[in-house]
Amino acid sequence: MKKLLFIVLAIGSFLINSCDKVENPFPPVVNNDLDTTIYNGAWADYVANEWPDFSTLPNDDPNRNALIEDFTGHNCTACPAAAVVAHNIHSANPTRVFIASIHAGATITGTSVFQDLTAQYTVDFTNPQSLELGSYFGVTLVNSGFFGNPSGSVSRTNDAGEYFTASGFWQTKVNAILASPLKVAIKAKVNYFESPKHGFFLHTEVEKLDASITNDLGMVVYMMEDTLVAPQLVAGTYTPNYVHRDIFRGCIDGQTWGRTLTPAMMTGNKYYLNYSYILLDQLVPAGNTSTHNADNMHLLIYVYDKVTLEIYQIVEKKIIP
Repeated sequence: MKKLLFIVLAIGSFLINSCDKVENPFPPVVNNDLDTTIYNGAWADYVANEWPDFSTLPNDDPNRNALIEDFTGHNCTACPAAAVVAHNIHSANPTRVFIASIHAGATITGTSVFQDLTAQYTVDFTNPQSLELGSYFGVTLVNSGFFGNPSGSVSRTNDAGEYFTASGFWQTKVNAILASPLKVAIKAKVNYFESPKHGFFLHTEVEKLDASITNDLGMVVYMMEDTLVAPQLVAGTYTPNYVHRDIFRGCIDGQTWGRTLTPAMMTGNKYYLNYSYILLDQLVPAGNTSTHNADNMHLLIYVYDKVTLEIYQIVEKKIIP
């Protein structure tokens, strides 16, 4: 069972010294609400030897990065062209532009005929968080610009009241994000353990660099499946072996809008948030079974403004580096 913990890091010590173990001074006090059974050993050993000391780690990226959220569907004939645009932008900036292909429609339920399962389209790419995003941007947030598939947002920047545009505008919006100063810094460390539960711990540090940001900030972690070969309607043609990329599988804490960063999460002027998670199985057609594949999964970790919704920074972490 996946669990989530936001840990307040304080100064102190709770580990017993030993001559054959180097203690990690960070964090010295830990509340064990994480799923500690993911680690095949004594939890004290994990804290002493596996928990990251962020003071020794550089920022994952000193520059501001961009997220393209491409709202799509497997029965949407124009969606593959938009996916190509997003992929080309990523390929030109592979360490700074990231893609989340979110299968959702602009309806109250978050789904449309483009996401429907049929005799030909049998892989369910949707999940509760993708449907919530589709419903929110498509119905709840009036005039968001999300009127159907394909459509996308770039770091949820707002232009004249609209967050969404057609794919032809994504490059310009990405360029503006990449050229803007870094407002929030993120450090992240993933520790994956294949046995006994094929699960991982995610440790993060967040630092607000722009003092002019006064709204609450939130952190969201997307679970992403790198690629999957499955049917897609492409320019009116049923294509059984289409390569789907950057598939949004949901948020690792099950919360579409993540967690609000609060003073209780702070040590000094930085926030510390920690998660544990059991890896999902790979997507398969309805009626089939699959298993997990850590090599084909990655995380997108972002911090956003909870009022304006703008994503100030995003970093990518592979489950297995």
